[in-house]
Amino acid sequence: MKKIATALLSCALAAATLAGCAANAAQVPQESQEPHTAALTATAAASVKSPKYVFLFIGDGMSYPQIQSTSDYLGALKDADYWQAQPSLDDNQGAILDGPEYLNFMNFEAAGSAVTYDSNSFAPDSASTATSISTGHKTYSGSINVDETGTIEYETIAEQLKAQKGWEIGVITSVNLNHATPAAFYAHQASRSSYYEIGLELVESGFDYFAGGGLLKPTGSSGDQTDLYELAQEAGYTVAKTHAEADAIGTNTEKAIIIDEDLADSDAMAYELDRTDDMWALADYVAKGIEVLDNDTGFFMMCEGGKIDWACHAN
Repeated sequence: MKKIATALLSCALAAATLAGCAANAAQVPQESQEPHTAALTATAAASVKSPKYVFLFIGDGMSYPQIQSTSDYLGALKDADYWQAQPSLDDNQGAILDGPEYLNFMNFEAAGSAVTYDSNSFAPDSASTATSISTGHKTYSGSINVDETGTIEYETIAEQLKAQKGWEIGVITSVNLNHATPAAFYAHQASRSSYYEIGLELVESGFDYFAGGGLLKPTGSSGDQTDLYELAQEAGYTVAKTHAEADAIGTNTEKAIIIDEDLADSDAMAYELDRTDDMWALADYVAKGIEVLDNDTGFFMMCEGGKIDWACHAN
C-alpha cells in the first residue's frame, strides 16, 4: 500500500542514522583509534549533517501499477498535444507515442520497496501500514499505533521529534484529517473508525499544522459531543475553512487547522482530475505548511495523497 512512502522514509532515516553513527564514532577516545582511522572519523563527523526539514509523502494505494499508468497517461497527453499541432500529418497515420512522462520521484537516485503484510493480513489496510511507517511496529488491520491487544501504545516519529527535538509538525491529507493515515502520526486507537476519539487526539497533540479534508464525525457518532473544531479553537488553533481565512494564516500563526473550502465526497478534497484553477491543490497546502512551520530548529511534514486509494477501490 505505501511502498513509495516507505522508501522515502528510509532515505530520511538513513540520513539520520549516518549522522548518529558519525557522532557516536567521534565520541570514541582518540587513543583507542589508529591515527588514520581517527582522521577519517573526524572528517566524516564534520561532513555529515542531520536532516533539518523532513518531508514524508505518502501515496495511499500507490504502487508500481499506479505510478506507471500515471506516467504513461501524462506521456500520452504530451504526445497528443504535440501531434495535434502538426496540420501536415496524414489523419490516417494514427497516434505516435514517444514514451512516458516521468514523475519527479522516478528520477531519484535511489528507490526501494517493502513487503506490506501486517499482523493478520497479507493485504493490510491503511491503519496498520501507516502504523508501521510512523512507529516501526506491525499490528492488526484497522488498528492505529497500538499493539494487537489494543493496550500498548506506540510513540510515533512525529511525537518523538516534537517531544525530544522541539521540531514543529505538520500533517496534510487530501482525505479526512482523522482518517487512518494522518491519524497514524498523532493518534492511538484500537479501531480506525473511532473518528471522534481520533479527532480529540488531533486537538490534544499540540502539532502545529493540519490541512486538507474535513474531520469525520466532528460531533461524535450520535451528534451530541462537543464540536471538534470548537475544541481546537479552545486549544489555541486557528481554524480556517475558506481560501480567504487560509491566506491569512502564515509564519506568525502559532497553530493552524485548514479545511479545504471545496470539499467533495465524504468531506474529502476533490480528485485532482476534477479540480479547477480556483481550487487549492495538495501542493498549495504543502507550500502553506512550509510557511507556517518555518523555524530554525526543524520540522517534519507528512503529506498524504489519499484519493489514489479511493480511486482504486472505486475501480
